[in-house]
Amino acid sequence: MIRRFYPVVITMACIAAVPAWSADQVSMSANGWTITANPEQGRLTIARDALGTLMRNVRLGLHGGPPFSAWAAAKKEGNQLSIKTDQPRTGWRFDLAPDALIVSSTSYDGVLTAEVPASSDRIVARTMDPQGVPVDWIGTQEVAEGYGGEVTHNRSYLPRQNADVLYFALGQVTASTLHSLFDRQTDTAINFTSRTILTRSTNDSGVLALTMPVPGNSMVRIVPEYFTKTLGVPYYAPFDDRVFSRAPMVWSSWTSYYDAVREEDIVKNADWLAANLKAYGFQFVQLDDGYDRDAKGQHYWIENWDRQKFPHGPQWLTSYIKSKGLRAGIWLVPNAYAGAVEQHPEWYLHYKKDGSIVRDYDTPAMDATNPKVLEQVKKIMTMLDDWGFDYYKFDGEHALPRYIPGVDHSKLHDPNIDPLVNYRARLKMIRETIGPNRFIEGCPAGTPLNGIGYFDSYFTGHDLYNNWQGMYPLFSSISANGFLNHIVVYVMPGEGLELGTPMTVEEARMKRPQIVVDTARTREDPMTGFGLNDAEARTVVSYVALTGVVYPLASVMPELPPERVQLLKQTMPTLPILPIDLFSRGTDMRWDTFKHTQADYYIHNYPEILDLKVNAAAGVYDVVGLTNWRSAPATRTLKFADKLGLEPGREYLAFDFWKQELLGIFKDSLQTEVGPHDTRVLLIHPLLSHPQLMGNSRHISGAYSISELSWESAANRLQGTSETVAGEQYTLFVHVPQGYKPLGARTSAGVASVREGSEMGMVMVAFQGKGGPVKWEIEFATQ
Repeated sequence: MIRRFYPVVITMACIAAVPAWSADQVSMSANGWTITANPEQGRLTIARDALGTLMRNVRLGLHGGPPFSAWAAAKKEGNQLSIKTDQPRTGWRFDLAPDALIVSSTSYDGVLTAEVPASSDRIVARTMDPQGVPVDWIGTQEVAEGYGGEVTHNRSYLPRQNADVLYFALGQVTASTLHSLFDRQTDTAINFTSRTILTRSTNDSGVLALTMPVPGNSMVRIVPEYFTKTLGVPYYAPFDDRVFSRAPMVWSSWTSYYDAVREEDIVKNADWLAANLKAYGFQFVQLDDGYDRDAKGQHYWIENWDRQKFPHGPQWLTSYIKSKGLRAGIWLVPNAYAGAVEQHPEWYLHYKKDGSIVRDYDTPAMDATNPKVLEQVKKIMTMLDDWGFDYYKFDGEHALPRYIPGVDHSKLHDPNIDPLVNYRARLKMIRETIGPNRFIEGCPAGTPLNGIGYFDSYFTGHDLYNNWQGMYPLFSSISANGFLNHIVVYVMPGEGLELGTPMTVEEARMKRPQIVVDTARTREDPMTGFGLNDAEARTVVSYVALTGVVYPLASVMPELPPERVQLLKQTMPTLPILPIDLFSRGTDMRWDTFKHTQADYYIHNYPEILDLKVNAAAGVYDVVGLTNWRSAPATRTLKFADKLGLEPGREYLAFDFWKQELLGIFKDSLQTEVGPHDTRVLLIHPLLSHPQLMGNSRHISGAYSISELSWESAANRLQGTSETVAGEQYTLFVHVPQGYKPLGARTSAGVASVREGSEMGMVMVAFQGKGGPVKWEIEFATQ
């Protein structure tokens, strides 16, 4: 009996191990995945916990052939779903691993296609490449040098492919060089293979068509908590841009005046900004320091306004700024306050070593674990808000007991509370006090970004100063921190661009407060003078405008010549641009970099190609900045497929925005000269068979101001709607291919002029703006 029974047991075991192949719908869930197979339709749906549907209408096939129309599916042990096809005979397996979906095939020619939901909350991305060159993403050395604290340090990596390119997006875009998605609501990266192609659907911009080769094996990897666990950002909260839909434009008094600023300086710059840039979207005028110090240099914020420098007081100042149609901002250090040391010594932080009071920006620092201190902070913020300030720059902004060594924790009002919990509770109180309509900029003094979720912007770099090398901290900030922008916070790249024309140190001594010259001398040796040349000015405004960061100004604005004012007008307002590159390119945080080197010999990781991908009413195209960081002319070759991820073999138009000329029609690549410290900004459009818009004079992006655009083939008419500025000429740059001839143009604003450019195939249509939308039509005849 035993001998006869034993084979039967083996047979039953073998039968149990054979998968139950089915032509009916099969669904299985494991490790956060849910995969549903419909063999009859030959389709699958793949979903992920917290993310919902990742891929739908998933089809399987072989390279060059149609997708399989029907197959059988079966669940297998080990969290596997198997599929087999008969014509041809292939086998497929889906392994549902914890953070990966592994797809295997019996054929090295296997291909998986699918529709991928990709709304504005699930964006195309290039994620960090841990096999790339390592770089350091660090904070400033303010806490380290001022208190002996630690420098905040996170390891990042430059990508192995296209490390010379920095990618951004305006609208829902894609490219053959991009193989990842980032889900903004859940802080999750979704990485497909490097051979995967994602193409935006022409019918639904919220859907990507995916083609993923499966040469035996492929994988979709999920990276949860990407910002916090991979990048090292301490907190993640998706940025709520309902109030501030794009980064602000701010003039700060700091870089051109420091604490020597006076009421008359604010007034004259506010007058100029209102007269020249308000129509272009400019918003904020910020007073940065110099208004409330006592003889010891201590701050009181609301109680010690300097009536000699600001004779009319703060309420008059904010009212004046608002009377100009602008909004008022102010700098302060809410961690510190000098007005209660004698009455309430228990409000303050003390060092354990000698019992002395901790100071933040020369001012006694308060103990935020004390409810009375929070009441005082609330009182300060309430009064500033009542005075009419709308923009707040918080300096020295971090959890002091956590990051300043030597603080006596036993003397804290509540020594048991976690300093970071206490810090975020304090920020919550401040935000609730002033409300969501006030903009708060945080400067963390080199500590981690623990205010994410409460701050609207972060300034994490060094101060700028007033020449070309003084703008390098801005480039460093964009290069290092651009991945944060509009994802968790706006990036403030520096407290004010210098756009003034060159002047010597001697001239600066006559035109600027002494502290401005003295501070610049602490930053570089030898001093190269002040101001920027035309090429340098173009590079600075191009980098701010094409990355979507805060637009910071700090020049003595009435001194700017017309050509510099025009640069500002053509790069404002800021746009709702999102980063594609979600990693840091590394940071240089030395205060005196240019005391030890010169720009030509300075090694950095700034990109040579800045690629803003656009999908807007103006079209689908790329705005490409080609920068020469050195002092000798350079020749650059731009390969469309390799660097921009454009369709190979296709012809493209290249329009030079700053020169406002058509460079020509190119296939595969173009070569151009870039002058010293200059940035050539090229709008690269796929060539169409009919007249097409290449750009406009209003904005560097080519997208801002264009709200409608269409080609009416039956009428041979290009038509659209543009937002214009009253009294300012608005020009459309149109490519006219062979076989077409412009007949004329008309607009809702009146007369439009049509003239041919010096380059073959370009037509310029110009008209006067009327301070609102203008409809226009350009008619063509066929030849």
